[in-house]
Amino acid sequence: MDITVRRKDSGVVALEFIFIFPLLVGLLYGGLVYGLLFFHKQEMQNAVSQAAASVFNLDRRNYPSFKEGEVEAYGATAVAHSNIRLNKLVENLPARLQERISDSDKICENVVEDGVGLLECRLSADGTKAFLPQLKLGFLGSFPPQPEKLSVSAAVAF
Repeated sequence: MDITVRRKDSGVVALEFIFIFPLLVGLLYGGLVYGLLFFHKQEMQNAVSQAAASVFNLDRRNYPSFKEGEVEAYGATAVAHSNIRLNKLVENLPARLQERISDSDKICENVVEDGVGLLECRLSADGTKAFLPQLKLGFLGSFPPQPEKLSVSAAVAF
């Protein structure tokens, strides 16, 4: 077998590598960024879900007859309990997320949806400053694009 490289074919592999390598690196970096964003969102969702479900730890026997005033008192107690729990859970989030969450972005409150009273907890992380470094590609914008806000919520009927 005679393997010879013709002069006009030399450098083709290097040229293909130059074209493909940046695309491969961009694909891997984009996957890393979006994987980290999904992980952040999952951590936040876990915190609000636990805060909303914490209302089930309250002892309803302290509100036996549920007269009109006592229902409101129980609702206020449930909201206060869930807000305390949400604040403690946010303290357990990684520092890179905690610094993006302001006090106005974490709240538990009573809401009425389709005639059903719910306790809803919401949490938002500001993403106006990118979560991970981005490449500036001139007129194409920044790569990979990242959301301006990560928001999660959880609700329970109690």
